[in-house]
Amino acid sequence: MTTKNDVLRALQREPLTVVQLCERLAVTRTAINMQLKQLEAEGLVQRRKLLQTGTPGKPAVLYEAAPGSEDASSSAYPGFLLGLLATLKHRFDDREFEEILTETGRRLARENGLPASRDFKTNLADAMAIVDALGAHTEAVPDGDAIMVRNYSCPVAGAVRETPCVCRALAAYFSEATGRPVSEHCLREGRLICQYRIARK
Repeated sequence: MTTKNDVLRALQREPLTVVQLCERLAVTRTAINMQLKQLEAEGLVQRRKLLQTGTPGKPAVLYEAAPGSEDASSSAYPGFLLGLLATLKHRFDDREFEEILTETGRRLARENGLPASRDFKTNLADAMAIVDALGAHTEAVPDGDAIMVRNYSCPVAGAVRETPCVCRALAAYFSEATGRPVSEHCLREGRLICQYRIARK
């Protein structure tokens, strides 16, 4: 069965038309068009130009892999992240290492345009949506005079198990995104549950 990755890999080698993709992958035009539509929507494939075939009818559309699609199917990042964290932890003392993680979290928020509003609830919802898009599954629940953000699917769980203070990066992310003080209360015994307590004021 042809997958989106099969189509993307073919286009990463060279631009191709739908007919050429059908021939290369031995599948129907309908199947190729469906995969191309999804890849275009995800920003992984783009239309390069119209190709004159020398036969009557409309020129054929030439598809190519979009810039930035090179690592779309990569599984290298978890291992690379663990190696990078181990190197940083070895190179810097605990205070410097935690400062690096804190700035990383704050930078993640800023690079995503957070905070985008003066409204706390809007900023919190935006911040949660961004980490959910990275693989988290967050919920916000009242916790006294604060809000507790819980996540039951940590997108960096492997890194947290190796280096628990990675959670500081996400605490800093939520602090930068909401403009409020945030403390980390993650549960790491057995299954990981991320918890970030955000002050209401």
